[in-house]
Amino acid sequence: MFSRVLVATDFSFHSDRVLECIGGIPGLEEIVLAHVPAGGPDNDPAAGEKLKKKAAILGMSGIPVRPILVQVKAGDTADAIVSAAAQERASLIVMGARGTNLLRTLILGSVSRGVIETSTTDVLVLHFKGEDAPDPSAMEPFCKNIFFKILCPVDFSKPTADLLTFLSDLPLKREVILLHVLPVPAFDKDSDALEMEASAKLGELKSAYFHTGWVRTLVRHGDPVREIADCAQKEDVSLITISRYGSRDYATNIPLGRIAAGVAERVQRPVLVRYPLLHLDVTVRELAPAEFSLAEQVWSGYRQQKADPATDRIFAVFVEGLPAAVARCRRHQDGLEVDGVFVQEEYRNRGYARKAVQVLVSACGKETLYMHSTLDLIGFYGTFGFVPIPERELPESIRARFGFAEGNLEGADASPMKRPPG
Repeated sequence: MFSRVLVATDFSFHSDRVLECIGGIPGLEEIVLAHVPAGGPDNDPAAGEKLKKKAAILGMSGIPVRPILVQVKAGDTADAIVSAAAQERASLIVMGARGTNLLRTLILGSVSRGVIETSTTDVLVLHFKGEDAPDPSAMEPFCKNIFFKILCPVDFSKPTADLLTFLSDLPLKREVILLHVLPVPAFDKDSDALEMEASAKLGELKSAYFHTGWVRTLVRHGDPVREIADCAQKEDVSLITISRYGSRDYATNIPLGRIAAGVAERVQRPVLVRYPLLHLDVTVRELAPAEFSLAEQVWSGYRQQKADPATDRIFAVFVEGLPAAVARCRRHQDGLEVDGVFVQEEYRNRGYARKAVQVLVSACGKETLYMHSTLDLIGFYGTFGFVPIPERELPESIRARFGFAEGNLEGADASPMKRPPG
C-alpha cells in the first residue's frame, strides 16, 4: 500500500504532531523525513542535527526512518518536496497544516496546494483543530487510526473507479461511507428520481468493489464541497479520501479539481488526495454534418467560426467523449483551404492539434491544400508537408480572405502555405 512515506517537516509544533499520527498508515515500512531549509542549508546550519534528532525519536516506534535535507531551487518549496518524493520513490507524501484553510496557511499549508497540484504521488494532509489554543491538548488530530472510518465522495467517473479500487485494497476491516452529492436541492421536482438513480449506482459500486468490511452509502443534495464537509463532521470520520480530479476536469489540464480543492480548504479532517492513474479515451474522426455544432462550440473561443455542410469537412479530437480540438478543410471554387485548427485551452499541450491535422491531411491530402499559417506555426505545418509560398500563388478565392492585409500578410501575422498532393 504505502510502503515508503515521505514526511515533510519544518520542526514546528504542528509538524511534530504529524509525526505522531503516521503510525496507522497501511503498509508503512520506511519513513523518509524531509526538511527543506529556507534559503538552503547554509542559512540553517543546525537543520541537519535537528532533523537527525527528530528521526531518532520517530524511529523509536520501530519503523526505519531516514532523514534528508532537500535542496530548494528559486524558493519553490513545493517543487522541492515533489522532486524529493519522486527521487525517493515514495508512495505517499504526508504534510501538516494549520488553521481552517490548509491551502493558504504558512506551515507547509502555503505549499500544500503546489504539492497536490504537481505531485504524481498521493498526498495526505493532516489538519488539526485548535491551532491557536494555548493548551496543546486542545489539538484534536485523528491520530489513533487515520484509516479507521473513511468518507469517500464519488461522482461515478473514472477517477471514482480508481479511488474505489484503492480503498478496496486496504488491509484490515475499515468503515467506508460512499457519498454522492446531487447538485440540486432536495425540493427540486426531479430530486426523487435522481436520488433513486444515484442510490442504485452506489449500491452497484458497493457490490462491485467491497466484499468485506462495513460499507454504507449516502446521497445528499446541494453544493458538493459544503455537503462533503458537513457529512464528514456529522459522521465523525477519521479520513476523507478524494480524487485529485472530478468527472469534469480529469481529462483536461486543470491541475486540481474544484471539489478536491474545496474539500481540502474547508474540512478540518485528514484529507488524502489521490492521484489517479488513468488511461484517457482519445479518438479522432471526421464529423458528420449533423455534428458541426460541436465544432462551433470549440470555435466559440476562436473568432466565432461557423461551419457550412455545403463546403466543409471537419475533423475532431474527442477526449473522453468531449470535443477537444478541431481542424477544417473548406472547398472553395478554386481550391481547398485548411483553417479552423483550434484546441480548447484546457486541452492544450497534449498533441491534440497534431492529431486533428494529421487525420485531415490523410483524408483530404490527395488534392493540393492551401492555408494561411500564423508565423509561429510555420514549422508545425511544415511537418505535414506544407511549405511557405508567395501570396500570389494562392488561389484567388483563398487569397481574398486576407485581402484586408493589402499584401502585407507578415504584418497580419500570416504566411501563405501550400501542400502538394500525396
